[in-house]
Amino acid sequence: MEWAPPGFCDALWHFCKVQWFFFVSYFFGNWWTKVKQTSKFYHKVLVIGDSVAAGFGDYVTCLAPYGITRHLAVMVSKEHTVRQSWVFMNAGVCGSTSDDWHPDCKSSYDTSRSNGRFLGVLDGLLFRRRPLWRETFDDPSYNDAEIVIVCVGLEDSKYGVEAKNPIRTRDNVRVICNELRARGKEVILCTLPLRWRLQDTKKNEVFVKDKERNELLAGVIVSMKDPHLNLGCDLGSPEFCRQQLYTADAVHFCSEGYRKFASSIFTSLVPAMVRVEAKTWKQFIK
Repeated sequence: MEWAPPGFCDALWHFCKVQWFFFVSYFFGNWWTKVKQTSKFYHKVLVIGDSVAAGFGDYVTCLAPYGITRHLAVMVSKEHTVRQSWVFMNAGVCGSTSDDWHPDCKSSYDTSRSNGRFLGVLDGLLFRRRPLWRETFDDPSYNDAEIVIVCVGLEDSKYGVEAKNPIRTRDNVRVICNELRARGKEVILCTLPLRWRLQDTKKNEVFVKDKERNELLAGVIVSMKDPHLNLGCDLGSPEFCRQQLYTADAVHFCSEGYRKFASSIFTSLVPAMVRVEAKTWKQFIK
């Protein structure tokens, strides 16, 4: 399938959306989701990872979540098998790699890598941050989330320590999943959206490496054999090879793409939510 290149107006509109996304994410963040601690009937789902996890490309406002959290919240509100209260939180960071999210990462991530945008550079200069894992799971708003959706690795081919080595991505993600399971969390792992526009072009190697990453990530779930670690969505499957699902960069999803992403992961998410609620009901009965 040949993907049409974006026109001037599409590229200009995409540029404006990028600036708006970074403005909202850096100056507003998740302040509306700094919520109370989990309790018997109040639970949390946390999304961690790169720009796809962050919701880059989705419809963004200052007063509401974006990315799959926005769409999943709507779907769960209509799901009759989910009986308790759930809140969805997004801790994704644009430009971050699986190396940045490694639990043993010692250095602060370089926010100036966030696609080279002005606000990303400004944030990196003004605010010294701790490594992503510590920054997220030392935060009481995030660390008690019972379900964690992991979507990381897309930026490894650009910013990773070993950009051309898919095995490093797999090893990092395995460590991330192991640490989350050690904390007793339900883990839902997603593969990466592929750069379909690069297929059979001069940059086909990037497409091939990302496809190999997806195969290795799917293998993590098979090798760990953990019923509480599941594949949420294969974002590299042919059903996601539709240009209308992506922004002008043909890498990140648009709102329609995130809606499909959320719909695909929903079948894995609901059973995890039901398992968490079942524990709550057992404790309540006792």
